[in-house]
Amino acid sequence: MARTTVTELDKRLSSHEAACEQRWKENYRRLDAIEQGITLINKSIRNSLIFTITVILSVTAYLIQQTLF
Repeated sequence: MARTTVTELDKRLSSHEAACEQRWKENYRRLDAIEQGITLINKSIRNSLIFTITVILSVTAYLIQQTLF
């Protein structure tokens, strides 16, 4: 079995590090996209909740007004 030289190991390690760096960049890009998606979903849920509460309060106020007056 032939021994691996330091130069060959350095070349392989450099190649590995470059590949890993590219993978991590892609992972961070995907995580950013996921975070943006979650933020958008949270805003949609919050807006839907505010709308629903507003409608419920409006209907309740209308019914109370009709009952009392």
